[in-house]
Amino acid sequence: MSQFTLDLGRNRFRLVRYAMPLVVLCLSAVCAYLVVKDRFDPAFILAGIAAIAAGGLIYRLGRFEYGLVAVLLAAGLINFFTLPTGRDSRVVISLAISLVLLVIWGYQLVFTNITHVRLRPSPINKPLLAFVAVSIIAYVWSQFMRDPILYVWASFPVVQVAALVVNIALPLMALLVANKFQDVKWLQWMVATIIGLGILNVLSRLFDLPTLLLIHNGSRGSFGSWVVIVAYALVLFHRGLKRWQRAALLTLIAASVYFYFFQNRLWVSGWLPMFIGMGVVTFFYSKRLFAFLCVVALIISLDRLGDLYESIVVANVDEGGLQRLTLWELNLRHVLNHPVFGMGPAGYAVYNMTYHPEDARSTHNNFFDVLAQTGVIGFICFIAMLGTFVRLGLRTRAALRGQRDFREAFAHAALAGCISAIVAMMLGDWVLPFAYNQTITGFDNAIFTWMMLGGMVALYHMVVQQRSQGMEKSLPPSH
Repeated sequence: MSQFTLDLGRNRFRLVRYAMPLVVLCLSAVCAYLVVKDRFDPAFILAGIAAIAAGGLIYRLGRFEYGLVAVLLAAGLINFFTLPTGRDSRVVISLAISLVLLVIWGYQLVFTNITHVRLRPSPINKPLLAFVAVSIIAYVWSQFMRDPILYVWASFPVVQVAALVVNIALPLMALLVANKFQDVKWLQWMVATIIGLGILNVLSRLFDLPTLLLIHNGSRGSFGSWVVIVAYALVLFHRGLKRWQRAALLTLIAASVYFYFFQNRLWVSGWLPMFIGMGVVTFFYSKRLFAFLCVVALIISLDRLGDLYESIVVANVDEGGLQRLTLWELNLRHVLNHPVFGMGPAGYAVYNMTYHPEDARSTHNNFFDVLAQTGVIGFICFIAMLGTFVRLGLRTRAALRGQRDFREAFAHAALAGCISAIVAMMLGDWVLPFAYNQTITGFDNAIFTWMMLGGMVALYHMVVQQRSQGMEKSLPPSH
């Protein structure tokens, strides 16, 4: 069950009676502060009304699943409107909805006695919650262990809190999906949403349509890879697809490959993770087909070696790609001085501005970001979390092997997408957006990765539950 049950009992009206004036007072104080500081944006009022309306609608529907699907739709379709914070940073709608869902779920877990609202036992719980806890500790740690000569500008404290919120909200959303998606139909809704948004994205980009305004931010990062990997897995593993559906998916794959590789070959993080994900799906589908495609790709690459080298390697070097090595070296120097919990969320930005402002840039690498922000302890937790996702993906695809249905296709797509995302992390901040690169608006495109990973864990639990029920039915009756 996934209802929004707050279980306030007879204290419900008393709570509302005292809470509402307190909320109004706090909001009034915030608005007064922003007016005095000349940072008040009229969009605050519109945002408040929209938030209340959206929250009321989701609550009225009464299920977390609707809210989770709404997060994906907001990430893909409401890129043109963001909520003001009083600073340069803006809050995307998908993040706002996610925070509402997480707060409601957190309240249920901590303050209610509802029997069906419990954290589902899962191998992913410990490493994921450990990473969340270490991220919070790293934030507190960075406040006390900060170098005394650091140059900290006025907006940084707000940005650092926002970075912390994003860094813990994304993994928690994966955990929320893993707990609340208990029926395959919600995974189907998630896949249908991603495929639909993928069609809108590729049409908008290839034909330069005004609809690109809707999906521009959400379709960045690993989004294109997820679209192609999911579509490709459905084509190979879902025997129940109709011919027109298979043809439509193949067309989407071809159009996406054309856009990301042939039109934007310079953007390696756009096509390399995608091809690796497709390779993983192919490998599990047929070793012979995988070997054949590898030989074909090798022959074509050797035939076009000069052109590929110029358009990929030389072009990236000219764009300053090798400068990342210097950035990583500088980053590691700071980590060596703060190895335990790092420099906190977005923390290495102030260290860069203090010690080498002439080269104060982000690492463009999620692994270095995690190491710098949470230290060795956080990095170990993060790697353990990724390893657990991969392990659960392997178990799920093995359990569903030979089913040739949506579940098997989803299991392979999620596993391949997880490996693809790991590759993408080496090429940019596409899984955990860095506050001074993608900014917190990167939540729009990163959420697709985390919710798909959560869906993979949810499917794992469905398979385990189905197996346990099957074993119980096969047991002889007790006497």
